[in-house]
Amino acid sequence: MSDEKIELTGFHEEIKNVQAAIADFESGIKLNIAIIAEPFAGRTAIANEIEKINAQKVTRLNLLCPVKNREEIALQGQSKRIVIIDNCHFLYMRKVGGFEIIEELLKLIENPDTMFITTWNLYSWKYLDEVIKIGKFFPVQINLPKLTADQIKESILSGYDKNEIKFLQDVGFENEKIIDFAKYQVMIKPLNKTINIPYLKISYDRLKVRLSRKKKVVAIEDLIFEKIKHISNGNPGVAGVIWQKSLEYPVIKPGNVKELSFNIDLDYDESFILGIILSMDSIGKRELAEIEGFEYQIDEIIFRLLKQGLIVMEDNNCRINPEALGSIVEFLKRSRLVW
Repeated sequence: MSDEKIELTGFHEEIKNVQAAIADFESGIKLNIAIIAEPFAGRTAIANEIEKINAQKVTRLNLLCPVKNREEIALQGQSKRIVIIDNCHFLYMRKVGGFEIIEELLKLIENPDTMFITTWNLYSWKYLDEVIKIGKFFPVQINLPKLTADQIKESILSGYDKNEIKFLQDVGFENEKIIDFAKYQVMIKPLNKTINIPYLKISYDRLKVRLSRKKKVVAIEDLIFEKIKHISNGNPGVAGVIWQKSLEYPVIKPGNVKELSFNIDLDYDESFILGIILSMDSIGKRELAEIEGFEYQIDEIIFRLLKQGLIVMEDNNCRINPEALGSIVEFLKRSRLVW
């Protein structure tokens, strides 16, 4: 099943808006574009589709890691009039002197003969908009929407033949608890400690089963995709991971779709580094050490993040665990490290 297919479903209006801006540019009106979304939400897939639609018109730059040499974003003489730059959050680092490369980009986009279509990590974008008012350089800002349960269902099932997947009810699923107790962890920065605040956790999928008995029957497959949507918060990449982990091919049941619990217990330095990883999509240990300023602490911090299941390591780079994304964002917002 194609991840690109999953991510493009539900974004037709956004692609239409980009094409409208391109048409304006070709008629003499230049409007640079920023496509903004959280990790796993489909930014690169949309950039791929735009490049495909405008194959003879665009030059593409793919940024895969933090850029340290301005030559990496220098446009050659054969560059076309429309330039797509994917992952522009790699153009800065949160340290002294870490904004030189992004300043080069802002000089580039002043060229009236070139239109720039860029993609950005949501949390980097918000930070940069506070620090350097990045938004004023991109009149067209497209924030990718959350997918509905029906859109997630359409995108995932489009990768299978009709009736290939079997949706089955769990024995006893309807009788499981609807309300349970859980705990929020809140950091008190002046004391450098966390406290637990109890709250009621509601299982919306099980509640829907109970209510359906009184109203109408809800198909098991719709119940499953409602649950995936709820856990993933409509993020298509996260929804795809949850689907793959829940599927016992060719069978899937509501009880297989489980929301993982992450009891995040981090001090301020650990939380700060987690926020950096969230805002960069993928970043190496060396770059994290440069930002933190104390290289000897990074291995210990990364170990703590790995132990709590918050990140994964790929080719010595740190990435957010997709299933932990919602818990991480919630935790960092309470800690006021992202907004």
